[in-house]
Amino acid sequence: MIEAGLNILGPAYLGEAEKFLGSADRLDSLLVTHGHYEHMGALPFLKRNIPSLDLRAHPMTCGLLEKEKVVKVMNFLSRETWGYFKELRQPVAEDVEIRPVTFGKPLREGDVIDLGDWTCEVFETPGHTQDHLSFFLPEPGILFPGEALGNPIMQTENEVKIEFLTSYTSYLNSMRKLIAILPRVKVIAMSHLYYYTDEDVPRIMKMALDDTIRYRELIERYLDMENGDVERAASTMLRVEYDEKHAVYQERNAYAMNLSAQIKAVAALKAAK
Repeated sequence: MIEAGLNILGPAYLGEAEKFLGSADRLDSLLVTHGHYEHMGALPFLKRNIPSLDLRAHPMTCGLLEKEKVVKVMNFLSRETWGYFKELRQPVAEDVEIRPVTFGKPLREGDVIDLGDWTCEVFETPGHTQDHLSFFLPEPGILFPGEALGNPIMQTENEVKIEFLTSYTSYLNSMRKLIAILPRVKVIAMSHLYYYTDEDVPRIMKMALDDTIRYRELIERYLDMENGDVERAASTMLRVEYDEKHAVYQERNAYAMNLSAQIKAVAALKAAK
């Protein structure tokens, strides 16, 4: 299994594993691309219900859930998203709280995981986070980029939400690393919302690259508007892009935190010119 999603979906994942595999205990491993709450939120629930489950991630990710402050923030952000899941037929009746768990052997660039008839290649793709990994199954040609290619915007097929948080330069380099294996990629399975096949595979990669460059230019315009003041630029951009345009499909607290990190990253680049 790749990614563990939001904690509220843990019981659904467990049920699907039981249906798909016959028994949830047959799920051997769970790989996560990075340590954000919507990518590993259900991980502790699944580990509690499948004790034999081998948890794999970047070395930095492996230690995150040992930090009390991190766990507290993850649980807060998780609860804030529960309102998006009103279609669930009953309230959360099971214990889906995020708690510390023990990971297995960390994953690094160049690792190859034996899946039997298939293999899984590991790529380090930092930029969204420092601990970000992407996974590629070369035999069927399926790429799991996490958020290294950004996220598709649900309302349109012609725009990508850009997700660099720690480093714009690393994010761009990671994207180019994945573009380099494009001839082998037949399917892109995004962590959020969609998967792409056929001619949409090169299209989404090019769109992600182009939109990343344009997004940096947008942030620079907000910084110029606020005379380089990072906090004011973040406040203005949050008000205009999120509150007024309603162009972002993401919980507001999480978006505000991510936006602040992005503006800081671009401001650092401007200062280094």
